[in-house]
Amino acid sequence: MRKKAGAILAQESIPVPHAHFKLDGVPERERFDVWRESISCVFEVEADRQVRNDNFHAEIDANMFGSIMLARTRTLQQRWERSPRLMARDGMDHYMIQLYEKGDMLWETKTGTRSFPTDGLVIFDLAQPAVSRTNNFANISLFIPRSMLEDQLTSADDQHLRVLTGEEPMVQLLRDHMSSLKALSSRMTARQGAEIAPATVGLAAACLNAAASPDRPNQASGVAFAKLTRARRHIEARLDDPDLSVDLICRNLGISRTKLYELFDSFGGIGTYIRDRRLRQALVALADKTRAHHSTYDIALAAGYSSDAAFVRAFHRRYGVTPNDVRHAGYAPRSSEHHDRPGLDRRHEDWVKHLMI
Repeated sequence: MRKKAGAILAQESIPVPHAHFKLDGVPERERFDVWRESISCVFEVEADRQVRNDNFHAEIDANMFGSIMLARTRTLQQRWERSPRLMARDGMDHYMIQLYEKGDMLWETKTGTRSFPTDGLVIFDLAQPAVSRTNNFANISLFIPRSMLEDQLTSADDQHLRVLTGEEPMVQLLRDHMSSLKALSSRMTARQGAEIAPATVGLAAACLNAAASPDRPNQASGVAFAKLTRARRHIEARLDDPDLSVDLICRNLGISRTKLYELFDSFGGIGTYIRDRRLRQALVALADKTRAHHSTYDIALAAGYSSDAAFVRAFHRRYGVTPNDVRHAGYAPRSSEHHDRPGLDRRHEDWVKHLMI
């Protein structure tokens, strides 16, 4: 009994996992390359020559709270991209919610260039591509696996690059929670971190569901948005159905072909939307080690392709790599020279890749 009590006490004294990547001790001429390789676990980055060569600095201070990760990043102005090739390489399927403590971010949307609102939040769906630019900044990023959050969201697939204004009470609650969690992380145990994770996800869901957003449809388009949401859910539930077609969707939803085409015009058309969703489903299946026994042909069939060759061509056009590249996950190895450098703490790279695994 005494041994068991001692084991429980020891478990409760284990601190929240903490990793701190910083470039102290790295020669100045190598700093940006080391940073670029490390941050490629989420983004591909570029910077002007002067930024790269003039005492470049960057750091990531990360904690794991159960199956979610919170990280503070500080660095200089850069260009950030989450490209289809990178998405295929890492197979990540997380949401990332960011607040900026210092500096700003700019990115392009269908309505023009957007900037980060004061005291606001921005949401990234890491299963979708993104390009942005930042000046010198410090921010906090909350990484939540899709499987923990999407079932709690009213519009799980409409969160990418969504901006939430800091004037909203729910946004302020989530901002304050993220900041407090990071500030208190050094005083929390791993058990406490795991216990706070579901509450953090629940607060994030409540914020995303309740907060207004400039990207949300207005009253005039509310009916069309409801029809689009219904159509997307219908398609998502039948992605592996080889008989899925425009006629079948129209018949099941009771809408005309013209209306269906109109609803999906902003996605490049209904055919493009279905193809991209099926390829994304295939990417997740290929990256999932628990489904390694599924043949590429089986995954191709589930994606609506009747032959391996057609599937491989479509997959390569979408992601820039082949299905086998993703399955074997060895086509873009990290540099052991940088990864094994003494003094570099790069545990955050593995943490963000393997949330929920």
